[in-house]
Amino acid sequence: MAVTFLNLLDRFRPHKLYRPSWMVGVSSFFVLAFFWFSIIYGATSITVVLFAKFIPELLQKLGYFQIAQVVYYLAPLAAVLVLIPANATFLVLNERKILALLTVRVGPDRVGPNGFLQTAADAIKLLFKEDIIPKGADRLLFNLAPVIFFGPTTIAFIPILSAATNNTGPFLSCDLSIGILFIMAVSSIPVLGLVLGGWASNNKYSLIGGLRSAAQAISYEIPMVLTVISMIVLTGSINLKEIVDNQTGGIFHWNIFAVGNMHLLLNLFPLGKHSIVGLYGLILFMMCCILFLMYIISACAEVNRIPFDLPEAESELVSGYNTEYTGMKFALFFLAEYTALFIICCLASILFFGGGHLPVSEGSENKILSLLSSTKLGDLSWLIPSIALMLKAYVLIFVSVWVRATLPRLRYDQLMSFSWKFLIPLSLINIFVVAILMSIKL
Repeated sequence: MAVTFLNLLDRFRPHKLYRPSWMVGVSSFFVLAFFWFSIIYGATSITVVLFAKFIPELLQKLGYFQIAQVVYYLAPLAAVLVLIPANATFLVLNERKILALLTVRVGPDRVGPNGFLQTAADAIKLLFKEDIIPKGADRLLFNLAPVIFFGPTTIAFIPILSAATNNTGPFLSCDLSIGILFIMAVSSIPVLGLVLGGWASNNKYSLIGGLRSAAQAISYEIPMVLTVISMIVLTGSINLKEIVDNQTGGIFHWNIFAVGNMHLLLNLFPLGKHSIVGLYGLILFMMCCILFLMYIISACAEVNRIPFDLPEAESELVSGYNTEYTGMKFALFFLAEYTALFIICCLASILFFGGGHLPVSEGSENKILSLLSSTKLGDLSWLIPSIALMLKAYVLIFVSVWVRATLPRLRYDQLMSFSWKFLIPLSLINIFVVAILMSIKL
């Protein structure tokens, strides 16, 4: 009803020169986002409950105990397979709607109430598009490239589930002791798919796009990894769950706020013998903010987001590495790009913004989780942390779309210079400063 009402309000024009208020557009977007989020999270949650509770119980009653155990531990994989396509579908619509709001346009509003089903219709259309392979293309590599690009992004998301669910039930199997290193290693594979797709297409624009993606990945992977290493030194762990657990106790215990040492800043005023402690806290806070900005910039370049979308660069290369792709293969590239964006935003939330923890005291959060731990559907304490992590990731995704609507694409020489002459030296300095801060930890 709310969607229909806002849609009618948006379409009501008493005069041909009338334009709806920005408040109507923003309200319509929030209603649309709420409904899409409910669908995504609802479908994922139902899948988890089915695989972790109802199907295993049914199989146990039938006497298939080993199969029931296998199905139980397949719950995380089933959740990922449901979440990724539904979430990517929403993110495409989300980006188009936000860009429309920021550039004073209407955006998609024809398919469904207020354009609610636009990207779903686009996905169905791509499924029925003709699969064309260019003349002279390497058929094997041309078909393999989208799979190589999409597959690792799916695998890289699995360790994040441990941090998003507090290792509840079957999600305990997702808890890797080297979670961050695993994500970094797996996330470096998709660029091979872009290079292969560009080369196998037998198209000069695709080849240039593939080569650009390789150069860009090499350039920006270095500062991103060095930034993550700095955070590992600050947090003292490479396990995602441990990093999240160290940020309990409220918003000022999150890593972005001096790794939970914001209270040290109180020693700055009044000036006295404890001022050195306050200065230490101030430097630590500034370092965490710098590390966050460097991580976001490097990660956006890794996933080819504007202003770092040189591998695609429609005004120069038509569409870059995916110029010759059609139908579902083309959709796989988009699916992987938005999934990679979601992963880097989830990882940023885990490293800097408390992961799945709420911005409340530890006692209040434990009370909320204890209420959900004993329900008729089983232990549902994973609901709150996973919702919190997704909402934090969506806020960062909004910022990336905002940047896309604001900044122009960089020139190729500017792209390379920014990494090699600024980000990499700064990331090395950051590691040195972080090492000093931790060696004199107060």
